[in-house]
Amino acid sequence: MLHRNLIGQRLLALCLLGWLLFNYPLLALFGGAGDWFGLPAIYAYLFIAWALLIVLMAWVAEQRPDRQRRTAPAQRGHQATVAGGSVSSD
Repeated sequence: MLHRNLIGQRLLALCLLGWLLFNYPLLALFGGAGDWFGLPAIYAYLFIAWALLIVLMAWVAEQRPDRQRRTAPAQRGHQATVAGGSVSSD
């Protein structure tokens, strides 16, 4: 549950970053600039910012729970359950 909350907060932060990237002050910087990679600067900026947001959102959405949760079952010890009882395999 905590992991989902963290992912939601990170996605919200990325949404705010996208809002900032595609809003007036930054777009105005690239409106009259020259060419980037043979394209008008505004088009290159929009494509790069859009691609960056997609990559960051995919990275956040695909993150796994923290390392402690993934390794917790392995650290519980080597125990096997046999016919209703617990037997240590040490």
